[in-house]
Amino acid sequence: MILFLSKYPTTEEEFRDGFFQRVLNIDQLFCDRKKVYLSVSPYKNFKRSFVIQNDNRIILKCNLFLHFHLIIKYFREANLVYIQSIHNILYLFLFIKIFRNKYVLDLHGLVPEEFKMFKDYTRALIFNSLEGFIYTEIDYVVGVTNKLINFYSNKYPKAKAQYIVYPILPNNLTDITETELNTAVHQDSKINFIYSGNLQPWQNIDLMVQYIKKIGHFDNYFFQILTGQIEEMKKKIIDAGINLDNVDIRGVSSDELEIYYKRSHYGFILRDDVAVNNVACPTKLMEYMNYGIIPIVLSENIGDFKSMNYERLQIENLSSSIKARKSEKNISISKRIYFESNKTKQIIQELY
Repeated sequence: MILFLSKYPTTEEEFRDGFFQRVLNIDQLFCDRKKVYLSVSPYKNFKRSFVIQNDNRIILKCNLFLHFHLIIKYFREANLVYIQSIHNILYLFLFIKIFRNKYVLDLHGLVPEEFKMFKDYTRALIFNSLEGFIYTEIDYVVGVTNKLINFYSNKYPKAKAQYIVYPILPNNLTDITETELNTAVHQDSKINFIYSGNLQPWQNIDLMVQYIKKIGHFDNYFFQILTGQIEEMKKKIIDAGINLDNVDIRGVSSDELEIYYKRSHYGFILRDDVAVNNVACPTKLMEYMNYGIIPIVLSENIGDFKSMNYERLQIENLSSSIKARKSEKNISISKRIYFESNKTKQIIQELY
């Protein structure tokens, strides 16, 4: 049995989320294995929630104190414990220390550094301490980029862990055909910009709105915004004095994303040049590149993509002279990442 220290997605919003796309991707690698997803809190789950899916997936939400013996039971029975992010060790770090299992830590990103970036120094200190406390027990560390793996191998040079690079691979992608590429380039001379995501601080939405206002008056520019926060996004656009004639804001399911990606030429992904972003593998960027979208960036230093020479457009270079086109180079890079990841899948499957 594989014990996953993680919540399993249940809502449409969660299924679109990059974190849970990773959870689903790893889950599929062990589709024929018995899996238990364990979510623990000392403050809630006073009545345990126990759901069985597909005969081999158990989703368990329980209370740290009331269901203490149940937690012990699953740690004892596990052949492999897969930790989805440092976030999920907060209430379970002592179990990791006590029970001698094979432990895999999937990093996702720099958790302590993320808290520090948002000036939450208390949580930064807590998670950095917990990370160091359990790191000696970890047998395998899975990271989304080479940069992330290098960061951790330097942070913990004496760790016994073996490192595996496995990017976040969105579950909703299909190939874009040559015909669709040509259609996107020649369709009624419109240049289609897209943003897919919500209004978290690291998305730099205010900066995006500022540039939409700057270039939005060009008749052949169209801005498609896909978000789960429709009203909040509309308010930002309207408050900025932007005409909605060439801006469409809506929410779509993950299955519908490809319709909009296939017709889009440029996509906003405005990340600051900080360590958290420099080691990341944003789901949005993988989605954009898969469909030949050229990312509009604030910093080009995102994960391993710069070393792959991905095609991008600096936001300060947005102007009236931009052409409607797709990037075959970005499609090629995306395919290469998927091809190389197939080898890594087998390595992860063999951990069980």
